[in-house]
Amino acid sequence: MPNHRRIILSMYMTLDGFNEFPVYPGSGDPPASVEDPISTEMWVKRWGSVDTLLFDRRTYEEWAEFWPTSKRTPGEHPWYRQMSEFAEKAQKAVLSDSRVPATWKNSRVLAGDVGASVARLREEDGKNVVVVAPDLGRELMRRGLIDEYLFAICPVILGKGRQFFGEMEGQQTLRLVEAKHFKGGELFLHYETAR
Repeated sequence: MPNHRRIILSMYMTLDGFNEFPVYPGSGDPPASVEDPISTEMWVKRWGSVDTLLFDRRTYEEWAEFWPTSKRTPGEHPWYRQMSEFAEKAQKAVLSDSRVPATWKNSRVLAGDVGASVARLREEDGKNVVVVAPDLGRELMRRGLIDEYLFAICPVILGKGRQFFGEMEGQQTLRLVEAKHFKGGELFLHYETAR
């Protein structure tokens, strides 16, 4: 029987829907000796059930520039090294019709129709797939291809930046799986698509 991996969108955003990381009281990394609760909810708890990261060209290039373990520094929060080790091991699929220098370990480029590429990924052997590219996530959302949504919402109305949500042809109804709040005012929201 086919595997049917789930497609999960993981997105950090402001209250007004911008995919940005604003500065506000309580923002930033906790002390190195303290667990980062938002990163734990968004990533650490899911590392065992995810083995593929899904990118568009722009986000792949951003992540390939920042996340390899060789880019880590001793002074940063330990979570960055842990996340970089996860990202190194994960399969990285880039949906793009343009030439992408997929030089980061375990990377491949998938050209052609986005829907067909996602359908192929869904049927491959493996664990779940996490979409980390805002523009691609918006396109997959419009097509009804997202199974789960993970949102970390910052307590900021920013007013400008990289807007995540846009107009869609129809409503999509979600089912709340989990909600948590943190001392800095952030929210973690986990939804499933109601089918």
